[in-house]
Amino acid sequence: MVNIAFAAFLVSAAFEPVGIWYLAVIGLALYLQKLRSSSRPMLHSLAFGFILNAIVLYWSGKYVGPIPWLLLSALQALFYLPVGWVYRRTHRLLWSALALLAMEEIRSRFPLGGFGWTRIAFSQVDSPALPIVALGGVIALSAFTLAIALLLVHLRGKNLAAILSLFVIAFLLPANPQGSGEVNLIAIQGNTPEVGLGFNSRAKAVFDLHRDVTRRVTADQYDAIIWPENAIDIDPRLFPEVQADIAALTGDLSTPIIAGVVQRAANGPQNASILFGEDGIRESVYIKRGLTPFGEYIPLRRLAELVSPLAKKVNDFIPGSKRVTHTVAGVELGPIICYEIILDDLVRDMAKNSQVLIVQTNSATFAGTAESAQQLAITRIRAVEHSRAILSVSTVGISAFIDNNGRVLSQTGENTQESLAGSLVLSNYRTLINRILS
Repeated sequence: MVNIAFAAFLVSAAFEPVGIWYLAVIGLALYLQKLRSSSRPMLHSLAFGFILNAIVLYWSGKYVGPIPWLLLSALQALFYLPVGWVYRRTHRLLWSALALLAMEEIRSRFPLGGFGWTRIAFSQVDSPALPIVALGGVIALSAFTLAIALLLVHLRGKNLAAILSLFVIAFLLPANPQGSGEVNLIAIQGNTPEVGLGFNSRAKAVFDLHRDVTRRVTADQYDAIIWPENAIDIDPRLFPEVQADIAALTGDLSTPIIAGVVQRAANGPQNASILFGEDGIRESVYIKRGLTPFGEYIPLRRLAELVSPLAKKVNDFIPGSKRVTHTVAGVELGPIICYEIILDDLVRDMAKNSQVLIVQTNSATFAGTAESAQQLAITRIRAVEHSRAILSVSTVGISAFIDNNGRVLSQTGENTQESLAGSLVLSNYRTLINRILS
């Protein structure tokens, strides 16, 4: 079991905040090697999956305690059981690797819409094989990484040559082509009065912080000002003073604001990305479609409340049903709200109908953990997968401008109040994976 724990530890170190991509290859090779010599491959697969996910997802328990974190890790570990079962039946590591890929795809979609945060590919943002995602999507990058691990398990002269050849091919893959034209944006990272689950109790204070930072922006210099998710946690339609502040900002700066807003619908709250025009009037509203289970709504509520009394404090949000993009200076900006970044179909749909993407996120719930760095890595991979430049803006950081080949052009620190200005190059290019799945 020590070997399995060590293998899981190595793979976890490929994810941020350590982020040494090749450790995933070594760790996966050790895991597969252990399967080959194991008399209990299902048990060892379960242990590998649990330890790996428990380390990478440690941030999920910071403010809710260890039980939800351990249950999440255990649920993720169940998807590794078929990998061991396949090896027990076939004694072929190739079939086990294929089973691991299949399980990644399944757990990215099931249950409750899936949770693919710890997919192998999301540890490979600095790998020379990153351009593969533009050809075959996230699954292709996971498959490449597993293929190298398999070759390492059977390391011989010809396999070493094959490994080198694969990396040479990956290195020679063309980058996504640059588009033409650009949109000038400024991200406002207003910070919060406090972090953790209680930051929302001071919603007006969060709005005031973002308003005050925006007041320092030079007038009429940007095509749009971007505020993060939850920057406005009180519906401006119900609070005239908030609506008046928004109208004053957009009017004085002659610049529209795209803000993350919690608005009230007849049947519950909605997590929205709203474009306020220069007159302060709503021009377009996107309602988050991919809600966060146990964060924005509680499945199996009675059971969840037994596991954690904090579940009683969660009001179920109402999901949106339509894709909506924001038009700024003639450019289509596709909003993605936080958790949606791990949902393949939703990100693809938004990228296909926009020229740049904006990711509005709120990391205050997990401030001081690896969550923000891991999300930034996932966002960079999405930029390459869809050849779209992305502005990711967070309440407390990390906020960043990312080009369509996944390079971070500029970024903020964490738990700071600052603004970040930059340009995103427009792209209408459709990557191979998007052409295949269109």
